[in-house]
Amino acid sequence: MTFQGKKVVVTGAAGFIGSNLTDSLLELGAEVVGIDNLFNGRTENLDEARKNKNFQFHKGDVRDLSFLLDMFEETDFVYHEAAFASVPQSVKMPENCHDVNVNGIMNVLNAARRMDVKKVIFASSSSVYGEIPDLKKNEEMRRVPISPYGAAKLACEAYMYVFYHVYGLKTTSLRYFNVYGPRQRDDSPYTGVIAIWFNRARNNQNLIVFGDGEQSRDFTYVKDVIQANLLAGEKDVPGEIINIGAGNPISLNDLGRLILKLTDREHLKLEYTDPRPGDIKHSFADLTKAQEMLNFQPKYTQEEGLREYFKWYIEKNNIDLEIH
Repeated sequence: MTFQGKKVVVTGAAGFIGSNLTDSLLELGAEVVGIDNLFNGRTENLDEARKNKNFQFHKGDVRDLSFLLDMFEETDFVYHEAAFASVPQSVKMPENCHDVNVNGIMNVLNAARRMDVKKVIFASSSSVYGEIPDLKKNEEMRRVPISPYGAAKLACEAYMYVFYHVYGLKTTSLRYFNVYGPRQRDDSPYTGVIAIWFNRARNNQNLIVFGDGEQSRDFTYVKDVIQANLLAGEKDVPGEIINIGAGNPISLNDLGRLILKLTDREHLKLEYTDPRPGDIKHSFADLTKAQEMLNFQPKYTQEEGLREYFKWYIEKNNIDLEIH
């Protein structure tokens, strides 16, 4: 097996995606070092990982090069999931977004190069495409980000490619499309809309929609994103940038109605307010490259993913709610 007995470092390991990835790597026999500054990450997300003797956690920041050099010693794989991860927050704090994302990846790549890491896999974002008119986004399209977050992720992709082209460090960037699922925060205005809406629905509150609700998103269940990351570790795809999504977009209006149906809250309404700066209109992943290079195929429809996520949330929080 690719990961059996290998040392893998996961940055942002206490976060939503990072903790799910950490659990999967441990299940595959990897020795995982999780690092996180715990600004957004939660230690409770690593409760399962801490039960495994092959897991270590270190509190630290990707902006600290000396820390990363220590963490990357004798490392086979680095999964760089740590990020300043919110579009609207990046509009308010562009300098912080740049500092964490761009300076952070420079440190990750320099540490990986100096410590002879075999492969670095980076969590990029569909936000790099911006508001190009084509509905279905493929990796060869022009990229015109319309938020500091998108611009920072695009800069990170460029550095990933440069470190492969110039230094021979094997790097792969995965462009995530609107990931959701277990451990996604629901207590922040900067988290994903699915987590926020589910929390509002269960509390009998109307769902707030920014704009007219006709914007569409390719919401992707976190288990499919983890599958893609594991495949990227197994396959030899250095220097590549690859879309990872569900390949099945849904409008926010339809998503809201589906969430109200699943939670038996169809008496609630969608409440519309002003659109947010930096939000794009449509996001739809062309998965051709992921299918050809990684043999990636999403396993969850959006309704299946929502059902599994909501059931997990209900069980974890001991909520008296039935999913329909």
